[in-house]
Amino acid sequence: MGLFHLQPPIAMNRKNFIAIAIIITIAAKASAFTTRVDTTDKSTKKIFFNAGLQYMSNLTYAGRRDNSSVPVLLPSFTVVSKAGLFISATGYIDLSGASSQSEGVSVTPGYVFSFDQKKEYGGSLSATKYFITSNSPIILSSFNFTGDLQLYANPGNIIKFTLEGSYRVGKDGGNDMITTGQLSKEVSVFTSGTGKKDGLKIEPAATIYAGTQSFEQTYYTQSQVQRAVTNPSTSNPLNVLFPSQPSQTIVTQTVTQQKQQEVRQYKPLALSASVPFTYSIGKVQIGFTPYFIKPLNQVDYTSNTTMNGLYFLFTTGASVTF
Repeated sequence: MGLFHLQPPIAMNRKNFIAIAIIITIAAKASAFTTRVDTTDKSTKKIFFNAGLQYMSNLTYAGRRDNSSVPVLLPSFTVVSKAGLFISATGYIDLSGASSQSEGVSVTPGYVFSFDQKKEYGGSLSATKYFITSNSPIILSSFNFTGDLQLYANPGNIIKFTLEGSYRVGKDGGNDMITTGQLSKEVSVFTSGTGKKDGLKIEPAATIYAGTQSFEQTYYTQSQVQRAVTNPSTSNPLNVLFPSQPSQTIVTQTVTQQKQQEVRQYKPLALSASVPFTYSIGKVQIGFTPYFIKPLNQVDYTSNTTMNGLYFLFTTGASVTF
């Protein structure tokens, strides 16, 4: 759903210029794919670069998956300014067996902002353009571009609430709105290194996805039609008097017609529970995140059966900031 999201820099002092938490989310959904990168630098640098490589066991969108969902490798490169501006590019490499290949890229410019000095309230604004082949099994191949707005509140660093809206423009002209609400809590398991900036952190999160779904729905109409039916019965007196003029009977028949219409409904889409693990070693971040996702109101329209079973996926990877 959301795509590239950045949390704003923490307050700077003379020794520390910037610390930017970069959260890359492929959702739409794709669903919940997270890579966190914390960067610190004591120089006067105004621009930071981040290069990462992530593996996702099943690319989904807003908690949804289908039979064509595939595991993907996601190389990314992000340029971030301490003023909050950024631009990021992500590649999509399909890892589904012998057909593995690069499916395209997406490019996301954006801006991170905050409402207070402590950076407890803020958000980000971004737009993503997709360059993915139309016949790709990548679930994002139907997208043209998306616009994303994220707002967060983390009063006293006790618990963080994030609200996000994503507007998707499809290649076929169909547009959808996806909204996401999340509660999360960052917990430091242990710290190490100079200034205790390295170490292991976890951030348990509960997420709900909702949004519109555009699809073709089959329905049936019935109508009453009068028809003349020839009656060949020899016992009919008309057949005796006028053998060349077979009698007819007017009957009423019910005619059923199958039709389709486009349906666009706003509904809850999925629930997700995740626990990102992030281990920092200097400017290198290593991450692993398991997800348990339960789709809601998902129907296979070819068989008219529900697809609401719980499923599991995970992401893992590493990134470096310089």
